[in-house]
Amino acid sequence: MRHYGLLAFAGMIGVASFTGCAQPKFNPDSGGSRVDLIGAEEISRSPSTNAWDLLRRRARQYDFREDQYGRPRDIRTRRGASTINIAGADTPLILVDGARMIDIASLRDLPTGSIQSVELMSGIRGTVNQGTNASAGVIYIHTWEASSVN
Repeated sequence: MRHYGLLAFAGMIGVASFTGCAQPKFNPDSGGSRVDLIGAEEISRSPSTNAWDLLRRRARQYDFREDQYGRPRDIRTRRGASTINIAGADTPLILVDGARMIDIASLRDLPTGSIQSVELMSGIRGTVNQGTNASAGVIYIHTWEASSVN
């Protein structure tokens, strides 16, 4: 069964279609404002050799896409199908020691031995901490090098 609803977003009005029941249900396990931490011990036990492989194995709330040669192409939030598509709204913000990572292919160049921890923030928590550009969540990578400087 398909339902239609009127949406108002940033002064724009549009129609979106929803498949399933008319009232969306809240899922308490969907993340909400949680932060998932991948600690040093878990990283050291992981068979992953770089940040990209570590995230692909552990950050299940995202879809990791590669090109035909296995190079990282993009990371997208796993969300239900929607007719609304806002550019970049489903791409998480990636920070390495506070600096925004623009080229995600660099995640392959970051060895797991240099990673102290990884914080996976939900969209709500990401927005609270980093602003509206983090509505799809935040992947915050802390390295050993940065922690030894502080």
